Amino acid sequence: MVSHGYVLPTRGVVLSADDSLEQAARVQSEVIGLARRAEALGLDGVWAGDSVLAKPRLEPLSTLAAVAGATESVTLGTAVYLPQLRHPVHVAHQTATVDLVSGGRLALGVGVGVGDGVEAEHDQLDVQYERRGALLDEGLEILEGLWSDEPVTVDGEFFDLDDADIGIRPCGSPPPVYIASATFDPRDGFPRRIRDRIAARGGGWLPIGMSPEMYEGGLDRAREIVDDAGRDPAGFDAAYYHDVVIAETEAAAIDQAREFLDRYYPSWGALSDDDIRKRGAFGPPSVVADHLERYTDAGVETFVTRFTAADQREQLRRFADIVD
Repeated sequence: MVSHGYVLPTRGVVLSADDSLEQAARVQSEVIGLARRAEALGLDGVWAGDSVLAKPRLEPLSTLAAVAGATESVTLGTAVYLPQLRHPVHVAHQTATVDLVSGGRLALGVGVGVGDGVEAEHDQLDVQYERRGALLDEGLEILEGLWSDEPVTVDGEFFDLDDADIGIRPCGSPPPVYIASATFDPRDGFPRRIRDRIAARGGGWLPIGMSPEMYEGGLDRAREIVDDAGRDPAGFDAAYYHDVVIAETEAAAIDQAREFLDRYYPSWGALSDDDIRKRGAFGPPSVVADHLERYTDAGVETFVTRFTAADQREQLRRFADIVD
């Protein structure tokens, strides 16, 4: 069964409000309100992106904690969270708290971050950008230890802990950890760190910007890695992050997406129609439905959908009609 999640506009409220009072109002209507709306329309999850300085937005875990109190059943996901920007003890404490207050609904998509401003963001936070992959992996190992029943002692490359214990645990089983990636080479497979990350703790795969054929090949390889690591590949979730705009014509949808992306990522410069098409599905409902069917056939089980358009509420309504 395919599930559908909606990426909350946690950056949009920052870009569209002039002061803190207006931001507060927009958070209630455009984040909390839209999360409620997504659940009411039958979507299965709501997701929040992450950035501290490079692409300012609401902090994702505290946002999801607020959303937990306003919803009942939707998955609360990060797409994606950058754990290496924080100390892993804080990450463990926050994630366990969100999972507890939501009744076990947290899904943790993680990655290292890419794009303009990310290197400067790491530098300003005194995090080694060139070692961010190693930092992420050591941090995830500590995270999983702190989620378990025993205190954690670590003498690592980056962190030292002695009988550390946050005192709380996730609700029931630990949250699934989705491994984000933007690359898969059909000949060479995954980069080593992505491969090792999937093998060690991947509960799912969350790529972006792949053709259905590339996705299918990547998913087959990811599940082989999980199987070789001695875990059940049937429990490894196949997720996919993509952009969608629903409009009467493809041209109108691409125009909306271009305006959105220019505002979100001003340093990208002019995007061609093909650049935008590679990011997802743009056009009438039939085009979006066909896109979803092709990726479902390729193995996607969980869609994480961002609407790259100004009117989030209308996009959400029209999308729900398609996947109903």
